[in-house]
Amino acid sequence: MSTKLARLAFLACLLSATLALAHEGATGVVKERMDLMKRQQKDMKLIGDMAKGKTPFDAEKAAEAARDVSITAKKIHELFPEGSAGGHSEAKQTIWTEWDEFTAKAKDLDLSAEALAVSLDQAAGKDWKGALQKVTDTCKACHKAFRAEKADKHH
Repeated sequence: MSTKLARLAFLACLLSATLALAHEGATGVVKERMDLMKRQQKDMKLIGDMAKGKTPFDAEKAAEAARDVSITAKKIHELFPEGSAGGHSEAKQTIWTEWDEFTAKAKDLDLSAEALAVSLDQAAGKDWKGALQKVTDTCKACHKAFRAEKADKHH
């Protein structure tokens, strides 16, 4: 095994351990939504690394990842049943008091991720970064409104 492959294998193991520790103690629907968000994060990292030139651009792989974000965004509302805050959850109570806004943001993510996928399919890499920025902005807006900061979780 080459040194480069050994390093990649080590990094993959390290990443897996980090994700496992982040979810340690989470169970049920809270773990399911954490897993879904990690899946979305992985998809967005793949696309983002291509956008930054860290990895070679592959329109097909990027479009597939964007479609996965769209598919998972459709499931978000199912993973936040009433009473599932607290514990390991980073969900703010405002999710349930502002449910319509929360679900609208999930719908925005679905639509913007699908638009990104279409942009990647059509442009094959010509002008898709604006669509990526919209997906990123949508994620950030939802997290800002509905995700507790690590230090704020117990307040």
